[in-house]
Amino acid sequence: MGGGYLLRTMGETLDSVFDIHQADARNLKSELEKWFESTDGVVDAIITSPPYADMQDYGDQEGQIGEQLYEDFLEDLRTIFKQCYDVASDESTLWIVTDTFRRNNRIVRPPFDIADELENLEKHRLCPDQDCNGRLQRDRGTGILHCDICGEELNPLDESWQLKDHLIWNKQRTRPWRKKGQLRNIYEHISMYAKTDDYKYNADSIRIQDTDQFGRWWVNYPERYHPKGKLPENIWEFPIPKQGEWGPKLNYHPSPFPEPLVERIIKLATDPGDIVLDPFAGVGSTLAVAERLDRRPIGFELNEEFIEYYHRHVLPAVKSEQQTLVDEESGQNLEYLIWTLRIHKYALRLQRELIGNEEIDIKEQDLNSVLAVTDPETIGAETKPQTQLYYLGSDKVRDLNDIFDQAADNLISDNRGSGDYYEVDFQLNAYPIDDWFEEAVSKILDPSSLNPLYVYPDGVHHWYQAEITFNQWKSMVADSEWKRYQSTHWVPLVSNLSIQVENPQQEVDEMDGKQTVLGSFDETN
Repeated sequence: MGGGYLLRTMGETLDSVFDIHQADARNLKSELEKWFESTDGVVDAIITSPPYADMQDYGDQEGQIGEQLYEDFLEDLRTIFKQCYDVASDESTLWIVTDTFRRNNRIVRPPFDIADELENLEKHRLCPDQDCNGRLQRDRGTGILHCDICGEELNPLDESWQLKDHLIWNKQRTRPWRKKGQLRNIYEHISMYAKTDDYKYNADSIRIQDTDQFGRWWVNYPERYHPKGKLPENIWEFPIPKQGEWGPKLNYHPSPFPEPLVERIIKLATDPGDIVLDPFAGVGSTLAVAERLDRRPIGFELNEEFIEYYHRHVLPAVKSEQQTLVDEESGQNLEYLIWTLRIHKYALRLQRELIGNEEIDIKEQDLNSVLAVTDPETIGAETKPQTQLYYLGSDKVRDLNDIFDQAADNLISDNRGSGDYYEVDFQLNAYPIDDWFEEAVSKILDPSSLNPLYVYPDGVHHWYQAEITFNQWKSMVADSEWKRYQSTHWVPLVSNLSIQVENPQQEVDEMDGKQTVLGSFDETN
């Protein structure tokens, strides 16, 4: 919603509202009503981690959540998250970080027990049949509600949080400490809920652009990778902050969120200007990251020392840091790499289809060169990149239009990637190479726009071997120098796009004694 709210007291400064407030999360809605004319839909995202039940001491506040029977603990959380539901916008999401723990030699499972509570916020509703005094129960498999007396069935309740995703956070350190008889636990659960199916989900904002995390196939198979990067898997690895990282260890929260974890959630779930709520704010790492990212944070925390620590240490430290997940320059470079690899690969795949036709003889120069000309302004634009593919050779190519069409159809019918599959707007052309240099190029392209050109021999699409000018190319073809770039099975690819990127798979193949060019594999990424 990004600011479509009215403050109840217009004299209040924004800084006083969008801050950590010493208050009990069980009174969340009434606390928000102090500041907003209406709390309906005022919050755009909720990101929080409830207390670890009775496993951690969070201060001297009496009656705090966690210091109670487990069923009462769950009931308090249900009450809080029902209020979160009431104040959340229809596009909002709720993110809960929690963990299992051991008590009386059995595992207690808050992530899943909380899910049961949130997906059935109105679980104590009576049967709609006025003659029946039964209560509605939810089938955990189907979500269907049924009366425990008359058996009447109802669809899942709309007025409840819907579990949309469940992630694992590998925090790499044990916190809180575990009891004897259990292996060292270094992960927690992250559950994402939404009010509706139209929740905000900015996937492109969290894509990973570090190609070292792509896997060894990304250069050979760029059509399988998004140009803006790879979406994270459902296991997130972020080490828990060390004590003293933001300030002195004194009064430090036992289990703070790491900044990159919070940043990923905020960017995924919100836009700049959105209101982010943390009902259990702790030392305020969620709020600090939200403020750095131009969101409007509101948090509730009972421990006054945590609030002081937030203002004195956490907020100044976090706001002074650079953003950690998105590097605009590297993102642009990645887009260029992916699109260039796709364009070159398609040009070469089509060449292989052509060479496989018995009517085409490389030795007779039926095919001499493949030229790929791409409008660089279309790379990274909203539309598909626009590429002209020119297959140049002997006079025979004038009569090969049907073969070209069949080759392109083969790429589609064999499910090995069409132009649409590569998401590139390809235009196919065939010319005798002499006509191309002497006549066609002047009518179709400005030769000066083709400087420089890059040569990719031997079916290689990711590493150019030479940089040449248009006139050098013309001269080399006329003097037969061009044959040094030709091989038995491939004619060189010439492109106005340059790329020299290491192929992670190539090193593996070389170690295995293999040599593959544009090969295929069955392994999925």
